[in-house]
Amino acid sequence: MHLDPVQIRILEKAEELFLKYGYSKTKMEEIASSLKISRKTLYKYYSNKQDLMEFYMDHKQSEIQKIIQEIADDETLTAVQKFSKMHRSLVEESPYVMNDLFIREISEMFPQHMERFKKRREKEIPESIGKIFNMAKMKGELRDGFMPEVAVHLFLSSIEMILSNKNSITIPLNIHEFQLEVVNVIFYGVLKR
Repeated sequence: MHLDPVQIRILEKAEELFLKYGYSKTKMEEIASSLKISRKTLYKYYSNKQDLMEFYMDHKQSEIQKIIQEIADDETLTAVQKFSKMHRSLVEESPYVMNDLFIREISEMFPQHMERFKKRREKEIPESIGKIFNMAKMKGELRDGFMPEVAVHLFLSSIEMILSNKNSITIPLNIHEFQLEVVNVIFYGVLKR
């Protein structure tokens, strides 16, 4: 999808304000004035704040999927490196991890959009991860009997835990340390060798 420079600036500013103040406290007028564009120009691209938010989330999801696909297709990386890089990229690139207020508001105010986002994520990410594991299995990088479906499920569950922020267990790791440990558990297990 090609975006013109004004549209890119609007999306970048909307992201900044949504993540800083939350969806409900961000006003279209604030976005326009901080970009030094007229409200008419802003409304030329987005009919209302919900339209802007939905476009932003869809665009961000497309950007994330593009990054994931590039990692999956990179033949210079091992399966462990791809998996680690993919997990890290999802955590770093996802605005839904960065701001609990924004994601909570969107979940409460627009549950249908969050459901669409989750369904898209549940379709696209497993395909890319499955591709990594299947290629690694064909190359003999993984043990006999390894079940890619289990690793995909663990990967998605760890991402879901981070995204939902609903876990009652306090983990004494930052997000990056957590994602690295997820990769280690999936590839190396928990038993001492």
